[in-house]
Amino acid sequence: MSALTTDLDDVEGLIAADRDGLLRSAAMAGAQVRAVSQAQSEGVLGRLAELRPRAVVIVTGRAAVARRAADLVVAVLGPRIDVPMSVVPQLPGWIGPLDVVAVVGDDAGDPALSDAASRALRRRAELVVAVPVEGPVREAVGGAPVADLSPRLPVDPRFAFCGYVAALIAMCTAMPDVRLQPAPPGLADIADRLDAEAAADHPGRESFRNEAKLLALRTADRRVAWAGDTAGAAVVAAHAAATAFSVAGAVAQAADETALIARIADGPTASPVDDIFHDPDFDPPRDAGVRGVLITADSRRDQVERRVAPFGDIDVLAGRASGDEESVGPTPPTGAGADPFADRPADLTTYLVLAVRAELAAVFVRLMGETA
Repeated sequence: MSALTTDLDDVEGLIAADRDGLLRSAAMAGAQVRAVSQAQSEGVLGRLAELRPRAVVIVTGRAAVARRAADLVVAVLGPRIDVPMSVVPQLPGWIGPLDVVAVVGDDAGDPALSDAASRALRRRAELVVAVPVEGPVREAVGGAPVADLSPRLPVDPRFAFCGYVAALIAMCTAMPDVRLQPAPPGLADIADRLDAEAAADHPGRESFRNEAKLLALRTADRRVAWAGDTAGAAVVAAHAAATAFSVAGAVAQAADETALIARIADGPTASPVDDIFHDPDFDPPRDAGVRGVLITADSRRDQVERRVAPFGDIDVLAGRASGDEESVGPTPPTGAGADPFADRPADLTTYLVLAVRAELAAVFVRLMGETA
């Protein structure tokens, strides 16, 4: 048995190595989404109920995780909602009283966020706050009435992706006069799925039954290229690559599907089994080829697997494990004008499940190095 497998199945060693509590932080995605759902049920977004805005502008400042969360929501919901949506680092000058402005991030000291909040209120735009209301942001907001979706749970900013997505979904569904068809999944249902994924990826669950551990084993000590088969899946791939670097120090690349397949086809190949059973004390050095991870939705998994079948070094990552038929998503639409290969609001659940899996895998890769 390889040293890596021994490390990941040494539960006490993993927990002892997790001095920063990263496993707990990465497993809190469901709690973050549930907190937004609770705020939603308390009516904090009631100010948006009668609006039909000219535009929805999401300001993320310098928060890269918030930017990726906003990009995912716009990629998936943007084509389905009857209002223009844009993601910007700073508030544009054309904002006025007919617009909705959302400030999203983790740093209340980010000047771009406090400036956006202040100017949006001065111009009488409707303001949604998904950033801690403290420091400069508190001063900018003052006592003005806003839709307050500020985080209710402290969490490592590297693992705030799902919470930001939930806040933006809540904002998009809070305007009944703005058509959004089909509607995205309910936040409570998403939270349940994320909790189930975190439980399935618990450090006490054996490697061969733990999707996050398996992903860690396949990507550790390899050059990894993450890709998605749609715009939304590509955002999740970019988030996975960025998290691998920020959490585990693993240099990973985000690429599109075409570039990934071309690179794998041109480069050396290696058996996926070698990554799990490779023993550095007895086996030759690992092949330096690129490992590809292609993210997709459950409903598109079969088509994607057929496309990449000739390339042994590409793992297809969907919300369910291979062969798990019980959690397959609904069949893509096939009617006139329907695109079975486009993002659908229902795919948001799968994408967030995969984000949690990738985040936990990054933590496991880091702990593997610290327990070796």
